[in-house]
Amino acid sequence: MEWTTIIVALISALAGGGITSLVTMREKKKEKQIENKEKEENVKEKEDNRWEKLADQLQDQIENLNTRIDKKDARITELEDSNAELRHKLDDANSAIIKATLLKCSKLACPDRRPPLGFTELTPEEMLVERKRLSMESSEE
Repeated sequence: MEWTTIIVALISALAGGGITSLVTMREKKKEKQIENKEKEENVKEKEDNRWEKLADQLQDQIENLNTRIDKKDARITELEDSNAELRHKLDDANSAIIKATLLKCSKLACPDRRPPLGFTELTPEEMLVERKRLSMESSEE
């Protein structure tokens, strides 16, 4: 080969885009690096957004569960109050039964019976009259 062919080949290679490719090679490399960084940032942002959405969903679920627990606690308190009231009524009724059992007169014709059989409400005067009448009847027997 001759020198002239080699020089012509080099000149034609450089003139045909070889020089521009050498000059723009650094710029293209930097552009690619910038694009890669942007893609990485976009991926990170998407990932961060996904985690934020997940955290928001979990927070909503926690709030819903807390609301349900509060409703159930209120219902339990309501039932406990009702239960306490019913127990109080039962205690009063049992006390009344015990008192009535202790004060029960076993003699049906007893003159001291209060109230006398067959009478629901008597004034004190009527009670005295009834007592006298019952005592007279029992003394006659």
